[in-house]
Amino acid sequence: MTIYIINLDRAKDRMARMQALLGKRGLAFERIEAVDGKTLPPETLAAWSTRHPDGTLVLSVGEVGILLSQREAWRRITESGAPGVIFEDDIHLAPGAEKLLADLSWLPADGDIVKIETTGRRIAVSRRSRSLPHGLSLSVLRSAHLGAAGYIVTPKAARLLLDAIGKSDRAVDHLIFDPISPLFSHLTIYQTIPPLCIQDQFVTTQPLGLGGEIVRAWALEKKKRKKTLLQKARREIGRLGEQARFTIAGLPFNPLTDRRNVKVKLGSPRDR
Repeated sequence: MTIYIINLDRAKDRMARMQALLGKRGLAFERIEAVDGKTLPPETLAAWSTRHPDGTLVLSVGEVGILLSQREAWRRITESGAPGVIFEDDIHLAPGAEKLLADLSWLPADGDIVKIETTGRRIAVSRRSRSLPHGLSLSVLRSAHLGAAGYIVTPKAARLLLDAIGKSDRAVDHLIFDPISPLFSHLTIYQTIPPLCIQDQFVTTQPLGLGGEIVRAWALEKKKRKKTLLQKARREIGRLGEQARFTIAGLPFNPLTDRRNVKVKLGSPRDR
């Protein structure tokens, strides 16, 4: 087992923090030099992102950089032949996380990916769960749970991701962790409950201000394409309908599904 930290060359302060964070937990790691999308030539960006009808790239330059950085982590895991932990360099670890990260013998035999992070939002998981040491459990992910800042990948799944994800029409976390993506149904993804890490941007109490590196394509499109009042109303109605479907599907007495809705929260206190 190896922990891989994705880190831009210019973000030396982040790397120093991660080194201290993992060092005091007794966790060794390998650094992956993150791809800086801002420095990529237009032909490279075009090779990894599809285009809108107007010819602009679907992915932002930052999202292309993330995709290529994640691909390097998958490549190393494939070559190592052992499961690997992938972290971005702005995470906080839960107390006791090192006890599970130091030895991955607990990984389920049928699991491809284990997501160990949270954004603090409600997600849907299977009603059945598997007990882990130290009071944790595993449940199969049944809904979107975006973000790729903390997850464990088997070599088989890393090879699948390398083969399946090339030129893309959506960000890499949407490709892996959103049921809308065709890839989602080909993976068995577990979620640790409670989670083992959280990105700084989702910390609600005294964050360190580590976010802001990556501009999402959806944010750029929102600025470019102003919606009419009718479009906004339709979007809001659709959002409310989706929330209702999510809630109903996760009700404990609903006999039509095997899912439950949970809000996965990180333990406290955090590492700083």
